[in-house]
Amino acid sequence: MKNRIGRKKFIGILNYRYFIYAGIIIALLQFLALQNFYQEQKIIKLPERLFQSRVEYPIEELAPDLAIDGYSTDEDGDSDSSALEGESQNGEDSQDQTLDTALELGDIILTDIQKQIVLQLLELIEEDIEYGYEVFPDSGYPSNNIWISTDVISMILNEAGFDLMELIYKDMTEHKEDYPMDIKGRKEAIKYIDFRDVFFQEQFFKRHALELPNEYTIDDPNNNILWQPGDILYFQFDPENPYKDLGGFVSPRKNGEGIPLIIMISAELGSVSETDVLMEYTIVGHFRYPPPEVD
Repeated sequence: MKNRIGRKKFIGILNYRYFIYAGIIIALLQFLALQNFYQEQKIIKLPERLFQSRVEYPIEELAPDLAIDGYSTDEDGDSDSSALEGESQNGEDSQDQTLDTALELGDIILTDIQKQIVLQLLELIEEDIEYGYEVFPDSGYPSNNIWISTDVISMILNEAGFDLMELIYKDMTEHKEDYPMDIKGRKEAIKYIDFRDVFFQEQFFKRHALELPNEYTIDDPNNNILWQPGDILYFQFDPENPYKDLGGFVSPRKNGEGIPLIIMISAELGSVSETDVLMEYTIVGHFRYPPPEVD
């Protein structure tokens, strides 16, 4: 009798252990299944060098509010343009309204310097500027209406308070290793010539501007942050000859597909034009100058 009771207890304990083991095995299988599931999920990350810059800057300065000066969205996403309407009624801040119209009240906000640059670009399109190269020993900057692509960049930035002739010459004399003069066949920089050189301009912006991606991706939700009006671009036409690069600016206006137009001058265009070439030309430099923390 005692043996029978003992055997029943032993079988009961054994069955109880089987239940425990089975529960542990089931839990382990569930854990492994979940781990395998999450490992298979695609994790989307921005490239670590997306906002490569030689200087540190607060990330919030790159992330624009959902507003342009005088225009905002409320909690329901409805537009509030009362401030702009007030300006229109009073006839004030017409330049801001012109810029807002060009941007079509998009979901970006520009710094004061960016606005100034863009407004000057829109005005420059209307001016009688012809493509051509001349040397200006006295002024450095073109004193007539004959410009090359780098003149568009230097003239616009000079009007905004950034004298590239002085800035590039100073940087070239202090950091000769970054500006190889052998390509010019001389040892010293020439102030009134070199700041108009496309290669030296690119070198300067690589050292002092916010460097941004060179490839435009359609439907990228970050495009309004990465490709802002007034950004400086350089296009490559001959990998073996950097002197064939052309510079230009990102326009505040876009084509029918929402791709920004480019404001530039070239022998082909003949004059300062707003042209749809962002997806056609090879981009070798994309900069924002001055970088966000300067303004």
